[in-house]
Amino acid sequence: MTGLPDYLTEQTEEAIRQRMMDRLPSDLDRSEGSYIWDSIAPVAIELTQAALWVREALRRGFASTTFGEYLNLRCEEHGIFRRAAQKATGTAGKGNQLTITGTEGTVIAAGFRVATPADPVTGTPSVEFVTTAQCVIGPTGSGYADIEAVEAGAGGNVPAGPVFVVVTPLPGVNAVINNAPLSGGADQEDDAGLLARFLQKVRNPSAGGNRADYINWAGEMAGVGGVSVAPVKYGNGTVSVAIIDTQGLPAGQDLVDLVQDYIAPPWQHVLEAEDMTVSGSGTSIDDSQPDGSGTSVKMVAGTGVVHPDMHMLLDRPGIWQARPRVKVSDNTGINELLKVEVWNNTTGSVASIASDPGADGASTVYRGSDLGLAFGYVSRQFYWNGSDSLELRITRLQSDTDTDVWVDQIRYLSTFSKDTGESRSPVGVAVFVEPAEPVEINVAASLTFMSGYDPAAVKASAEVAIEEYLKGLAFRGVNDPLKGTENDVRYARIANAILDTEGVEDYQNLLVNEGTANIAIGSQAVAVKGTVTF
Repeated sequence: MTGLPDYLTEQTEEAIRQRMMDRLPSDLDRSEGSYIWDSIAPVAIELTQAALWVREALRRGFASTTFGEYLNLRCEEHGIFRRAAQKATGTAGKGNQLTITGTEGTVIAAGFRVATPADPVTGTPSVEFVTTAQCVIGPTGSGYADIEAVEAGAGGNVPAGPVFVVVTPLPGVNAVINNAPLSGGADQEDDAGLLARFLQKVRNPSAGGNRADYINWAGEMAGVGGVSVAPVKYGNGTVSVAIIDTQGLPAGQDLVDLVQDYIAPPWQHVLEAEDMTVSGSGTSIDDSQPDGSGTSVKMVAGTGVVHPDMHMLLDRPGIWQARPRVKVSDNTGINELLKVEVWNNTTGSVASIASDPGADGASTVYRGSDLGLAFGYVSRQFYWNGSDSLELRITRLQSDTDTDVWVDQIRYLSTFSKDTGESRSPVGVAVFVEPAEPVEINVAASLTFMSGYDPAAVKASAEVAIEEYLKGLAFRGVNDPLKGTENDVRYARIANAILDTEGVEDYQNLLVNEGTANIAIGSQAVAVKGTVTF
């Protein structure tokens, strides 16, 4: 609110008491301490308090000045609900299951609890997780279990690698580790985020699939920190919805998939790898992998899996993704191990990743260190023009002959949605949900430190200040056509972030992306911290 009405701002104890005194006969003793004064004073105090209560009630009635549960009630009048906290998970579908090593045959029941170790130096607390399904340690000495955090929140998104502490020791279990980051954890939406979505919706009413609808729909999903919509980006009848996470960074694939499914699901086809094996390829069918979908294809050096005429599955021309679900016996190898490519039989060359004539080829080579010990999806984008003959080739290379590779299944997904109106998007619209384009910002400068400050600590603080400035720019103003985007990186702002850091006396030779100019950031791009050299 810009201001309060006079009848609320003028209700001080003195003003109320004086008005009451003025209404009494003039011949009465109204001096302080008299019977009249002492009788009126408590009433004036209570009336003043009542005026404060009215002011507070008025404040809680407006979305921009209320908070907490009252903001919930205001937003719910318009069908907007505070996004609940989400638990971080590790699942076979995302390739980030928990790996449990120990004695073959050991059964780990659902509800088995593990936790990350606390770090007293950094003050990082322990995060506890629980398995959500039973698993059995196989003949290789490993088992794989889906898990979720006990407490919801972003703190459950722990990185790959920490060896978990077993909360309740179980005979036959030697170690527990996650070979891929756990994801999906999100804190409960704060008041600022909820208010921003409320104002976005009420100021930009729905019009049957206009820009505001896509912003509102994407914003309803937990984990989305910002949305930028670009109509007809990929031609008539298309809408691009670029999203960032709550940290102001380009959204991960899991979040992109969730938002895509929520607004407008893509075309999707799933095939088992064993159904694609070409006779004489040298591969073998393996049904011993407990985290596979029944059976998988085990590949040895020099062999491959091919899906001929895979274009016959594709529903529409455009950009697609092939996502093989693979695992390896050892993910420490640095030699080339596996190649995933889409081959264009019509042209006799690797398919393109986009419709542009100069686009890169749809071929990716993975090392053991790029893959997981549990089944997880890798993705290879490719373009189909609607007529060329395509095939998927998964080749086990010979640079690394010691690592076993399994391929479980392949998913083909369109990067664009169906246009049949099955979800929220209108009929006839192809929706592309995609992560914001990252633009790396590299900073270099010479610093002069104040006396008594640790240079290493000051450098770290200055780097954090730069990162926080960049995060604050993410998608700023992109949905306000009157203001225009405000997400360009300003050279002077980088300089201020450095100079305002405690312990920095001065700086010299500041370069931002090797220059001294501002960096333009597109409406569907975000600036992310690259290298910082002080």
